[in-house]
Amino acid sequence: MPHPTLLFASALTFASFYLFVRYGSAWSLTMIARQELAYDRVLRQQLLIDIEPRTALAASAGLILIAGLFTLLITASPLAAFAIAAIAMLLPNLIVRHLEAKRLQKLEGQLVDGLTTLSSAARAGLNLVQSMELLERNAVGPIKQEFAQLLREYRLGMDLNQAMQNTSNRIGSQLYRLTFTAIQMHRLRGGDSAQSLDRIAESIRDITKLEGKLDALTSQARYQAIFMAMMPAVFLILLWMIDPQGVGLLFSEPAGRMILLGVTVIITTAFFWIRKIMAVDI
Repeated sequence: MPHPTLLFASALTFASFYLFVRYGSAWSLTMIARQELAYDRVLRQQLLIDIEPRTALAASAGLILIAGLFTLLITASPLAAFAIAAIAMLLPNLIVRHLEAKRLQKLEGQLVDGLTTLSSAARAGLNLVQSMELLERNAVGPIKQEFAQLLREYRLGMDLNQAMQNTSNRIGSQLYRLTFTAIQMHRLRGGDSAQSLDRIAESIRDITKLEGKLDALTSQARYQAIFMAMMPAVFLILLWMIDPQGVGLLFSEPAGRMILLGVTVIITTAFFWIRKIMAVDI
């Protein structure tokens, strides 16, 4: 007669497989569709990179599988392979978010110069669309891509106000939203286009200076949060060099693992709490 533990494990495996087939397949398909939409929003709509979301998702799945199998071959530990696969699962999203944040930072840095170009073109007698075309021809980097997309939508028959609103929604920056809203209000009320664009550029410049001051004031607290989050790991390594057997109990004993889990949760919560407090929005 089979051992009771073997019977229990077999029953648990069968129940897990049944629950996954019965309920998990729909959840998995929903998660895959949600991830494809996220890749489409960031890669194709924000970064304007012509990559199919399904291709990016397949590349991410391949990265997770390769990382897990490679770790399993080296360490022969399923737990380590699962941990590395979990980290690899987060890596594509972190890379995409980093690219999105760097592009947004560069776009906001180019905004004042772009408004200056529009103002100079307006003083030369060009209308708003012609000024945007001049900016699109002479600019470099992501602002050139965004204004090219804006003008492309306008040439296809979309209203210019709607095209500017689509651009501000796609970029996701408060500065661009403020700029395009001010331009739309100027088009409704009329007046000197060059002077209006100069006032918008001056306002954006003041906001940028204020954000720079806030970053300078909160930079020390942000670096302290990083330092405090790293110090427990540094102390753990130093203690392991002094007493490897004693530190090894934290990883081998259940009580030690619970202590490590609790400390990790507390440090992670405190780190993100400090980052949230320091993220001052103007």
